[in-house]
Amino acid sequence: MPPRWGWRYIVGAVCGWLLFLAAVYALLLGRRQGWPGPTMFALSLVPAVTVALQFLAAYRKIAAQDEFVRALTAKRMIFAAAVSLTMATAWSVGELAGLPHLPAWIVYPLFWGMLGLATPLIQRSQA
Repeated sequence: MPPRWGWRYIVGAVCGWLLFLAAVYALLLGRRQGWPGPTMFALSLVPAVTVALQFLAAYRKIAAQDEFVRALTAKRMIFAAAVSLTMATAWSVGELAGLPHLPAWIVYPLFWGMLGLATPLIQRSQA
């Protein structure tokens, strides 16, 4: 992995997160202020694009790593996805039983939070 790739990834990830959060905030503001539908729809695509770009950057970073790091990262990402999707499913079904509604976009930061939690917990590439 080239030494600068780590910094490029970090800067790109931070910029992507800031754009994601700014778009969600703008959508909440626009809904309150009654912005026109086409504007709101176009703005609603921004978070999805940042998610796709973040995963593309993560894929490219992982592909540039050696076999050990790739295996370790894959285990951590599978763990994060499993926990996030399990929690999202449990909460969503719980909404039918009276839990308050949470927006679906919350799964994205939940996934990255779970990946951060998995990083110090999963240290070996073997099963």
